[in-house]
Amino acid sequence: MFTAESKIRDIARQPEFAGYEYMAGAFPGIGGVISGMMKIKTMCKMVGTWNPQDIAEGLNYLSMKARAGKVFHHIYSEAERQADPSKGLTGIAALTPPQKSKFVIVCAGGGYSSVCSTVEAYPVIKQLNAMGYAAFSMQYRCGKDAKAPNPMDDLAQAVRYILDHADELNVEREGYAVMGFSAGGHLAASFGTESLGYAHYGLPAPSAMILAYPVITMGGKTHGGSKSLLIGKKADPATVRAYSVELQVTDKYPASYVWQFDHDNMVPVENSQMIVRAIKAEGVACEYETFPGTSHGVGLGTGTPAEGWLERAVSFWQAHS
Repeated sequence: MFTAESKIRDIARQPEFAGYEYMAGAFPGIGGVISGMMKIKTMCKMVGTWNPQDIAEGLNYLSMKARAGKVFHHIYSEAERQADPSKGLTGIAALTPPQKSKFVIVCAGGGYSSVCSTVEAYPVIKQLNAMGYAAFSMQYRCGKDAKAPNPMDDLAQAVRYILDHADELNVEREGYAVMGFSAGGHLAASFGTESLGYAHYGLPAPSAMILAYPVITMGGKTHGGSKSLLIGKKADPATVRAYSVELQVTDKYPASYVWQFDHDNMVPVENSQMIVRAIKAEGVACEYETFPGTSHGVGLGTGTPAEGWLERAVSFWQAHS
């Protein structure tokens, strides 16, 4: 059983994660200082906003599910992965309750340099399952492979895979939601647009978006690292506009629940304000919460003023599905 004392190396080496360490046991590096010998609690202390207990519980839940049956799924065929090796480190972790249910696909953040599912997906999914909803953690291309439209190609392919395998995965095809955190929030929010997301790929629209401290704009208030990896530091004005979600919202945008700390020290709070204004201007349902503080990357928000946001987000989703 994993605890705050568990070492990163030992998590990645668990047999139930074999072949999928990139989804299960890997943590993002911070300035190259995180090593495999580091404990969860030490890593969280360095970051300052990650909750070691939430991480351990999420990993324990993932481990239990992986030992009980198939959890990890490639979203691309073997031929597609061989033709483009960057697709080999993509996929979904399917975590579902016993009964058939609606599903949420969760895009953790990481500045498009990594995907922090251990922090922002698995603890949240554990609670979603307890509420009776299926959830899928999305591993999209990042780092040197994050150049647009790669991450969106991956998210669209994951949604298509889930819908095509709905009976096998025991999920309903209608009424799904997309959830995203930070840069994963930019990916999720982009999927809600017709120009970049669901309509562009010929997929049904999500019934709701759930956006946690999201990167939204590629303009002046963007998160520099996310912009650099997705479209490049010196992207031309047309590309900046195309990937600034607040400029792509129409009246076909899904109902949205958005939250952020009011003095977020990583992604300017203007990002969530921009998307909320754009959604409301189109007459689309939107609920927006801000909480006092500077935190970013808190996931469930356990022990912070944001604690409890997930229950409200799920209630919002169900009211609009």
